[in-house]
Amino acid sequence: MKTTHTDIGLRILGVAGGAGHIYHGRCSSSFLILKDDHPICLIDLGLGVTCRLKDYGYTLPDTLVITHNHTDHAGELPVVLRVESAQQRQLNIVAAAPVAERLKRYRMAEHAELFQPEELANWIAPAPETTTPLVDDLDITFHAAQHSELCFGFVISREGIPLIGYTADSGCFAPLYEALADCRVAIYDARPAGSRWHAGLDEVAPYLNDQAYIIGHDLDEQNIPDDSRLLRPGQYIHLAEDH
Repeated sequence: MKTTHTDIGLRILGVAGGAGHIYHGRCSSSFLILKDDHPICLIDLGLGVTCRLKDYGYTLPDTLVITHNHTDHAGELPVVLRVESAQQRQLNIVAAAPVAERLKRYRMAEHAELFQPEELANWIAPAPETTTPLVDDLDITFHAAQHSELCFGFVISREGIPLIGYTADSGCFAPLYEALADCRVAIYDARPAGSRWHAGLDEVAPYLNDQAYIIGHDLDEQNIPDDSRLLRPGQYIHLAEDH
């Protein structure tokens, strides 16, 4: 008899880049993993994410995945860790080992005179291409992206079945895309005009299947083209229940 699993879903919190928040107040690209509508893991903590969580009625989960050290993916991390720690709560920060080192050294530097990063959070830093427990019965494997800052996408799996894939910020990079190919839900970074560091919409098109979506950071959230692939703030994606 196969194991019965609870439902997993994704809530998209934001799709903007750093400038989108600073100049227009939009939430940076981030999404929440839900289990039976309960938040169990947050993906990236850029500008505007903490307030957006509250707007949607969610609390900050114990486990956060950080893909890289750009402001629109990790900008709120130092303040959140300091506030939560002061309330006797240590969050689990999960990042590929090279990214974790950069976060500790650079992103957390504002606390360096008072606290070491290890005092403010529980850091989980697996080597790339190594599967490690994430939360509950989910595992995570980080895969290198192609970006101006050291960055890793990932595949989240359960009992060896790939469920959720995310490129994080990346140019068109076949090895990363191939790692996401069998995921039930795959989210790609793509923009109207591609570059070495961010894939173009036309570049990711050949890799898209029925379960693939796009975070189009450069698109105006109020005027996103009518395309079911392009994610919108507040959107919910359901992963079918396993039996």
